[in-house]
Amino acid sequence: MQKITELELRALDAPINLADGHPRQELTESQRKIIERLPEIFEASRRQPFEEIGRSAQEKFFAALGQNAAPVASCRVFSIYSSSVATMMLGTVLGGLGHRVGLLHPTFDNISDILARHVEIAPVSEQACLEADVGRIAGFGVTCLFLTVPNNPTGWVLERSELARIISMCARRDLLLCLDTSFRGFDVRAQFDYYELLEHADIDYVVIEDTGKLWPLAELKLGFMTVSERLRPHVQDVFNDVLLSVSPFVAKLVELMADEAMDGGLDTLHKLIASNRAEVDAALSFLDGVELAEPEARVSVCRIRFPSARLAHAVRTGLAATGVHVLPCEPFHWARPEEGARMLRLALARDPSVLADGLAALRSVAARAARNGS
Repeated sequence: MQKITELELRALDAPINLADGHPRQELTESQRKIIERLPEIFEASRRQPFEEIGRSAQEKFFAALGQNAAPVASCRVFSIYSSSVATMMLGTVLGGLGHRVGLLHPTFDNISDILARHVEIAPVSEQACLEADVGRIAGFGVTCLFLTVPNNPTGWVLERSELARIISMCARRDLLLCLDTSFRGFDVRAQFDYYELLEHADIDYVVIEDTGKLWPLAELKLGFMTVSERLRPHVQDVFNDVLLSVSPFVAKLVELMADEAMDGGLDTLHKLIASNRAEVDAALSFLDGVELAEPEARVSVCRIRFPSARLAHAVRTGLAATGVHVLPCEPFHWARPEEGARMLRLALARDPSVLADGLAALRSVAARAARNGS
């Protein structure tokens, strides 16, 4: 089975790329004004002390997403090139500490691939987490729980009370809690202050954040990894092996984009994603038995469920032949791929015209495949 990133690489230069979840829509007017200032931003990043730039970028980004209790001042937030690099570093830490990880299922397959190089992993369902079902989580013998919230590809999100229940369970069972919140910016339901809950609990934790899903900045981005006090020396040791620092220029750009996000930019993004999701839903209404798998999701991707795995495969391969790329969902179900065989994933962080062309092709290919008995 091919990995998701391998499939996304094929789509990068395709006529219509609806595969990867990176933002590829046009800049808004306010974002373009920031980009027009790049020479000024570059010079400022050379003059301003690096520590000052880095801390300001962290504070602004966390504030934009409602995370005002993040322990920036205590130097427990590490700025990293991307969330994937952060996950690689975390895998090294977990392996060194001898953890066995209960990983959310389904979720993006590179998380399971990265972690499996360092630790044993076991699948944990969204429902088991919602119920804080100790038997189905700690019953695997895991010592660490790793969740992606909001989840990619399902859009599953935890309310404040649900996260509090999971934190309480981890405290009782002495489980390390790791959260990947890279899609938090798309869902206001996920923008309550996680750190307020985590910092007041007797729990070890890691939270991975990411700027790379929010702004179409030609892959200029930062990841952040926030850790509890007891984990800081372990993470610092691995961090020192991996990088000296992130780019102060990128950190300065993140700071300005976070300001723009707080000044209406996130609202504009949410409207684009919601409108594009509605367009997908409307397009599917013309296809018998084809539907949005999670119509209430708010993240920048959506899953389409087909009546059969055979039809889903025929549609994906048919679309690829016309230059339209989407993702199969088997790799997201990294422990039981067959569970995702009837679904395809589409990216929604695209210009509406690009999505419309992709949906027109999908309707045509799907109708033809259905007539041919796929």
